[in-house]
Amino acid sequence: MGNKLFGVDISGLIKENIGPGVLDATLIVYTTGTRSPTQPTGGTNPTTVSHACKGFIDSQNKKDLSGTLAADGSKIVVLIGDTINGGNTAPTTADRVTIEGTTYTIEKIDRDPAAATYTMQVREV
Repeated sequence: MGNKLFGVDISGLIKENIGPGVLDATLIVYTTGTRSPTQPTGGTNPTTVSHACKGFIDSQNKKDLSGTLAADGSKIVVLIGDTINGGNTAPTTADRVTIEGTTYTIEKIDRDPAAATYTMQVREV
């Protein structure tokens, strides 16, 4: 659940009223694992958890989060916050997002004060 502003659950309202009308997406959360005692040089064995969510590709705006023209090949993806694991999970730059059949790495993230939406600059994997 997002942050209530002025006593209003804005993130819940966005989820209920906007969420059903946008695209299905998946946030793939990467968690650093631990080293195997039998293979100490084998890396940290990261794990992933996929969270179904809702969002869209903002193909109208080719600017990055700072307002300057986005780097060639990057796009802006917006996810509805309360649709990600009930609002209990926020995307990070270690994660990936799949939408419209394409998986993207997350380069930059911005969030509104209510945590109703996450706007991300992404690049195709």
